[in-house]
Amino acid sequence: MELRERKSLSGSITVYLALSFVLIAALILTIVESARSVSERLYVQVALDASMENLFSQYHRPLWENYRLLGLQYRTDSDLKKELCEFIKPYQNAHNLFPMQVTKDQVSFSEHVHLTDRDAFEESVLEYMKYGMIDSLLSFGGRDYDESSLLEEATHITERASESKEIREIQKQYQLDASDLEDVEDAIAKIHSLAENAASIHQDGASALSDYDAYSFYGASDHFQSELTKLKAQVPIYTKAAEKLAAKVQTLRTDFSARSATLSPEACAAIESEITEYERYIDADGPIRKEIEAMPAKADTLIQQAEDMEQAVSDFEDWLEEAIEEAEDDEDEDDYDFDDEIEDFYDDALSDWNHMSLIHYSGTVSTINKQNKRLLDQIAGMTNRDILSLVLPDRAELPSRDAIHNRKPGFSADSTAHPAEIVLLGEYAFKYFNYYHLKELREQSKPPSGSTALEMEYLLNGKESDYDNLSAFVLELVAFREASNLIYLYMDAQKRTEAMTFVSSFLVTAANPLLLSVLTFFVLSIWALGQAIIDVRHLLANERVPLMHDNTTWSMKVSELLVLGRGHMPDDNAHEQRGLSYRDYLRGFLILLGLKDQATVNRRMLSTIERNLKSIGEEPETGFSLEKCIYSLRGSVPVSADHVMYHLGILHMVASNVPESQYTIALSSDYSYRNKVQ
Repeated sequence: MELRERKSLSGSITVYLALSFVLIAALILTIVESARSVSERLYVQVALDASMENLFSQYHRPLWENYRLLGLQYRTDSDLKKELCEFIKPYQNAHNLFPMQVTKDQVSFSEHVHLTDRDAFEESVLEYMKYGMIDSLLSFGGRDYDESSLLEEATHITERASESKEIREIQKQYQLDASDLEDVEDAIAKIHSLAENAASIHQDGASALSDYDAYSFYGASDHFQSELTKLKAQVPIYTKAAEKLAAKVQTLRTDFSARSATLSPEACAAIESEITEYERYIDADGPIRKEIEAMPAKADTLIQQAEDMEQAVSDFEDWLEEAIEEAEDDEDEDDYDFDDEIEDFYDDALSDWNHMSLIHYSGTVSTINKQNKRLLDQIAGMTNRDILSLVLPDRAELPSRDAIHNRKPGFSADSTAHPAEIVLLGEYAFKYFNYYHLKELREQSKPPSGSTALEMEYLLNGKESDYDNLSAFVLELVAFREASNLIYLYMDAQKRTEAMTFVSSFLVTAANPLLLSVLTFFVLSIWALGQAIIDVRHLLANERVPLMHDNTTWSMKVSELLVLGRGHMPDDNAHEQRGLSYRDYLRGFLILLGLKDQATVNRRMLSTIERNLKSIGEEPETGFSLEKCIYSLRGSVPVSADHVMYHLGILHMVASNVPESQYTIALSSDYSYRNKVQ
């Protein structure tokens, strides 16, 4: 009995221990499986992240080598999935501890960001510029700056550039056509001539009265009245010409008032004095216009007086004829002499005739040298014609007219850059895009891509050909320089005196003071434009031109305007080489455009990059597309995995509900070429 009990107890302990062992083993295996599952999740995440990095390591090499941009080129999502799975494969080989299966069909991409999307391009450029040029200083005007200081310095150009456009628009209205002034002056000259003719004919009438010659007097009187009638008809012509000029000046005044808020005090003062002179010249209440427009009433009075005088002479002659006939018929009367009556009448008539208040123009009659005026107008019209061939240095080649930018950028690239970053974007453009150089400097100035197209000029203007882009930028430069030059001329008393002397010597003779002043302002504006053309010619010759001239840098003589008007460049007078270069002006204009619309600049840069990458290299990628270059990617992968510890069947011995041996790990990975470690 005792032995049996002892055996029973021993068996119970064995079963208890066995059950305990199973439970403990199951617990241990569950803990181990749980730890393994967590480790597997981390392992698979590492595998996915590493595979994404490997995928993005296949960046487009020419894109990096030529433009320092990182972009993963692909064709379809299927290609990306296949390559990603290939990179994950080595991690699947660890099947003993971390068994998993990944197929291409399981991979999905929830977000692609291409280089052309949003601000990806801008972000990529700024990453390179900030970290690749962190110790570099930027050159401007012969000095070095960091991006913040350069922005402040370049602001002077951007302010002047904005102002120059406003002044240029005002000047287009101010630089009135030759006929505007000539019509007024011609009308005045005609009125003066008719008044002088009438006075001369009046003198003929006086001579006829002195000679008691009634018939000659009738002819002179009729001619006198005819000239006065012509004078009356000429006054409305003058008024119409003056009103036409006044309307243009009023438009100029209105436009100036609307633009004055955007102009500097110096520019406002200059334009104000210019407009004021024109307003004085054609003022309806001014002495010239008042005097001329009072002439028709005076002419009517004189015509009436002449008619009355004619009637009086006619009446006297009729009386005299009758009196002579009566005297001849009267046989009782001796021959009667009417000399006293004739003398008395004609003396009185002459006195009355000479007391007529004739019309005289008291102002100075000006004679404009129309040939020279038209030469100056030729200069004013140069900005409306092909100016590029005029400003290019001697023997410089004209850029190609081939339409190389005939595909408008269809990219959606945007911009979130602040002003200092816009400066960096501009410096990136200068480093990797070509711009105009003299032929002898082209090879050493080529960007990494080797492009010789005028790409910086395209970024600014977006025209189809190099010729059109350079022409457009040259025109902007001329307008910019013209505005700066005009302000300088207005502020320099010596230059104004030179302009007035030129007007007196070459443009107008015997000018009234108001016209002399108006034409002086006109010459100043043409002189500013002429110097601007020379300035741009110097810039294109790799020389420097200051933002604002002084006596040491101003090179054009006012007398050389007539040479320029004939289509010839004046002699290249020596000037001091200081100030800003063509590159500096490009930079200023690029910053100005970037502050207004950096997104457009970005799209043009992308378009240029794509065009170049289709043509560079021994075997150009003619099918290359930036829209197929990924900048960042978000991928999701549901990984199929196995519970390693569950297949032993131990849990099945102690548990009724055991998980399936396979399960899914849902993972995702983001990758971007941006350096996110700050």
